[in-house]
Amino acid sequence: MSKSGMTRRIDELGRLVIPKEIRKNLKIKDNDQIEINIVDDKIVLSKYDILQKDEIIHLMLLCIKKVLKRNALFTTREKIIDYALIDKQEINNLILDNSITSIIENRKEIVNDSSDILLFDLKINTSYIISPLIIKGDLYGSIIIYNDAAINENDTNILKYIKVFLENYLE
Repeated sequence: MSKSGMTRRIDELGRLVIPKEIRKNLKIKDNDQIEINIVDDKIVLSKYDILQKDEIIHLMLLCIKKVLKRNALFTTREKIIDYALIDKQEINNLILDNSITSIIENRKEIVNDSSDILLFDLKINTSYIISPLIIKGDLYGSIIIYNDAAINENDTNILKYIKVFLENYLE
């Protein structure tokens, strides 16, 4: 575990301020949840993500892959949690590019046919849908599907059903 070299006092109500530099480095925003654990004799704080790798979510990604014949990603706002890829490649860098995180942060579904997108540190020309997951009004992540074939109405409709299912399942 790395040390930041910073110390802070706990106030009379037990509150602790996490320094701005640490929040920025870990991409912790206002109203994000923090998980508090005790490990040995240490208090460990970590950013809490409601979205985690899950068997049902993985099955949904596999369905997208098999039925739509598209690569499928399940993400938080910053990173890829799970995926099902047609070409069976492994994803080494699970951090999303800033261009994708800004699309997710805008909370609007993006459908794009054959344009450049930066995935996995590699700029590729592909068709894709980036669909944000919003649960009880809060933005948590996205479902991204992509491949070389043009996006069609069937793709968008099936993704809408899956997104509604996941939003209700995660609620």
